[in-house]
Amino acid sequence: MFRSRVSAAQLCGVAVLASLLVATPCAAQQKDDSEGQVWVQFLNIGQLSERWRSHVEVQPRLLDDASEFGITLVRTAIGRQLHPRVSLWAGHAWVPRTLGPGVQHEQRIWQQLLVTAPPRDRWVVTGRFRLEQRWLDPWEGNSHRFRALIRAQRPLDAAGTWSIAAYDESFFTLDATGRGPARGYDRNRLYTGLVRRLSPAVSIEGGYIWENSVI
Repeated sequence: MFRSRVSAAQLCGVAVLASLLVATPCAAQQKDDSEGQVWVQFLNIGQLSERWRSHVEVQPRLLDDASEFGITLVRTAIGRQLHPRVSLWAGHAWVPRTLGPGVQHEQRIWQQLLVTAPPRDRWVVTGRFRLEQRWLDPWEGNSHRFRALIRAQRPLDAAGTWSIAAYDESFFTLDATGRGPARGYDRNRLYTGLVRRLSPAVSIEGGYIWENSVI
């Protein structure tokens, strides 16, 4: 992840996260094949005022063993800092799907609670809890999905130049949508990576994600 920070009322964050993902179907599918993917994330966080933040994110994904450009996520949001360790966010995501013939355009509205625990033994643990309302043709209505992510990060040296990071994220669909997602477990992602701090305000991160999915 690549991050930079500028003064208040200006851009305070720019990130690039490169990840290799291997997705595997869950046991219920009776399959044993897997698919490699490469994701790159560009993230810009702005400080609008003392308590208000903006979020702009673009995330292209190479699918089918990184052989074909298939999905792009474009997220925008506004956040409110409730406490130095707690913030609330609300935003929109546009997800064009270009894998296969034609293009499908998924739309999402999302709300998010972000909580950071006090550091312990140099570990910093963050919880991100997100609710999404999703629309995509030919779904018969919108689908509600809940996502819970716990991330831990710890510096590897006294200066904090290098850090190790890991997270686990679970997805659950809250309702059944005709011709769309079924209610229940959707997927789980496990991630591990290294963070390199280039300056007090800039860092770059890369890692590996393993995903178990019902799709």
